[in-house]
Amino acid sequence: MGTFNKSEDTIFRKSPVIFVVTGTQAPFDRLLSILDTWASKQGKYTVIAQMANSEINFKNMTCFDYLDPDVFNEYFNNADVIIGHAGMGTIITALENEKKLVVFPRLVKYNEHRNEHQLYTAQGFDKLGLINIAYNENELLKYLDNLHSIPKKKRINKQAEQKLINTLYTFINK
Repeated sequence: MGTFNKSEDTIFRKSPVIFVVTGTQAPFDRLLSILDTWASKQGKYTVIAQMANSEINFKNMTCFDYLDPDVFNEYFNNADVIIGHAGMGTIITALENEKKLVVFPRLVKYNEHRNEHQLYTAQGFDKLGLINIAYNENELLKYLDNLHSIPKKKRINKQAEQKLINTLYTFINK
């Protein structure tokens, strides 16, 4: 565990890679525990997790508290599947790069966040058909057991649409 920086060998590609993104503010032990248990029962995927200072010693994944941005991007871009919290950075980056993504929102009832904004974010993107979402452990396990069939969602552009830019320009210049 600890920080992983670019001076080290980044991708250990013995098998297809699942990159787990939990954000950097707080551990997401519920998600990581599900993945660690699942990883112990399969041998096809390498699971790498950025885990935000979790105190649990996960045995079936390669875990890092924090990854330097260039290393994080390398893992993200080279992963076959991204499993992540419902953080905007995770969702937007996956859509910009047309990555297979499964979102598992943090929930207040498990003391994983201070409000349900991740749940609402995930539901909003789900209604637009832009993400694959698992609302509970059983749904997440169904995705994990069928990783090859997770659909990539429509790629989004890294720049705002011209209509939005024009509307903002008009609003600001009134």
